[in-house]
Amino acid sequence: MAFNLIKEFKTLEAVVEHVEKTGKYTFPEDWPYKDARILFQEPDVRAADDPLCDIKWEGPDVEGLVKFLVEEKGFSEDRVRMGAQRLQKNMKSAQQSRLEGFFKAVPRTAEEQASLKRKNEEKVAAQKKQKKEAEKEKKATKAKPRGTA
Repeated sequence: MAFNLIKEFKTLEAVVEHVEKTGKYTFPEDWPYKDARILFQEPDVRAADDPLCDIKWEGPDVEGLVKFLVEEKGFSEDRVRMGAQRLQKNMKSAQQSRLEGFFKAVPRTAEEQASLKRKNEEKVAAQKKQKKEAEKEKKATKAKPRGTA
């Protein structure tokens, strides 16, 4: 979905503007997407045999997370600690979380739901009409004697 949005709107700013305009999803007020762009354009790339690339998967450093996220970035300490607990629990199961867990979908309004229902009803009616016309055409074709055009 993100790739398609970038293809359609060409810039990250245009995507953000579109998403905010539609109201389907929300972004955090201090979302540093400009910093993210720099990370993609100028990644910190190292050779595979670099000592910094020797990664060992261990449990999270809870106190380090709290210090960074709470003290430096202003996150809620309770949420950070709960997230760290979930990380520790999931380290045992090795199952990846779904992407939807990171975003909150904005519920549809009654007007949007009614519009979707109307569109679906129109689609079903159009399909019935198309099927009925196809049957009529088939019946008319069968009724013609052979050799006539």
